[in-house]
Amino acid sequence: MYFIYNFLLITILIATSPFWVYKVFTKEKHRKGFIEKTGILPQHIKQAPSSGKRIHIHAVSVGEVNAVTPFIKELKKRHPDIRLILSTVTPTGYDMAHKRLPEVDHIIYFPFDLPWIVKRVINTIRPHIFILVETELWPNFLRQIRRAGAVSIIINGRISPHTLRGYTFIRPFMKRVLKNVDLFCMQSDEDARRIKSIGAPDNAIKITGNMKYDQKFIDVSGKDLMGKKGVFGIDKDDLVIIAGSTHKGEEEMILESYKKCTGGGEKIRLIIAPRHIERAGEIERLVKMQGLEVVRRTELNSSKMNTIPYNTVMIVDTIGELATLYSMADVVIIGGSFIPHGGQNPLEAIYYKRPVIFGQHMFNFQEITEEIIGNGAGVRVDNREDLARVLIELLNDPDMRKKMGEKGYQIIQKNRGTVEKNLVIVEKYL
Repeated sequence: MYFIYNFLLITILIATSPFWVYKVFTKEKHRKGFIEKTGILPQHIKQAPSSGKRIHIHAVSVGEVNAVTPFIKELKKRHPDIRLILSTVTPTGYDMAHKRLPEVDHIIYFPFDLPWIVKRVINTIRPHIFILVETELWPNFLRQIRRAGAVSIIINGRISPHTLRGYTFIRPFMKRVLKNVDLFCMQSDEDARRIKSIGAPDNAIKITGNMKYDQKFIDVSGKDLMGKKGVFGIDKDDLVIIAGSTHKGEEEMILESYKKCTGGGEKIRLIIAPRHIERAGEIERLVKMQGLEVVRRTELNSSKMNTIPYNTVMIVDTIGELATLYSMADVVIIGGSFIPHGGQNPLEAIYYKRPVIFGQHMFNFQEITEEIIGNGAGVRVDNREDLARVLIELLNDPDMRKKMGEKGYQIIQKNRGTVEKNLVIVEKYL
């Protein structure tokens, strides 16, 4: 079955090679890390000391990097002699890892899952333990890790309904792939059931919870909050809607709902932070089509109070700023949930005690979402009419916003502790 997988992989690669060559030469995000992805790692990794346990941790992008950050920091604190190699796939994940994880010895791009490439990378790194954050399963890499004699562990594991459908279709192959994993530390009972249904052995599955509750949230002082509001031209009596990590197809309904909220002349601000900042120009055009003014975050003076008219939508075209911007919000709209993307992480918003609004597609954060809704800390809406209605209700009811915010914050407090559970498990192999 691996032969068929590799045959299809190589065939698709050859067929699409003109497209990828074009992307590499014309798009910086595809060019970044391309050499490392082909298995050619920097010389300093090859020359790294061979003493001490070597642990390779893979976190595909920003969300996974943020989730694993407290785990890595505590692991290195307890075991300073281990050597940590962190791999990621996306440039944003790579940059975030460099920014947040000085404890890591080497940060690399994850290799393409071709047999000769993954063999070269694993022979260079020579890991004793491979830790996969969440569940990005690469058959050749996991197979080669097993052949190299390393222990393979999934932590913070999850399987979305969409992913499950795909894996179920190739269950016999996935069962062979999963035999290369020694331990599955899953987020929830449902994730455990799903990984078992595609072939993971029952005695290798543990439920340890979601490490995203343990991520280090940044506290914003009153002084810093006032400074942030000044940069965005927000007065003390203004009401602020922040739409975080939005995707294509969502901004139109958010803009329409915002206009309905401002029909009475209320002082309401809208800040849109797209998931991919390169879409800022596209969103700018959508805003103007709605008859509204627009300004980008990079056009604002960060050292003074900016004056911005009330019919102006602000677009956050910077990286790494959204989490603390939620502290300015009165209501937060969670992007990626109004299209079949699966939603984005709502925990930063509820940490700042802000009520959150979702669409119908939060399947990547299903358990978190259900807990938020079940505890009355957020609202799920069906369509743009519902979105406008719920926004108006929340903006007109400060007591409701406060109660919902407090309930959201308590959810985070009661779910902490997953990092410690995963550390105890990994330490058994050190």
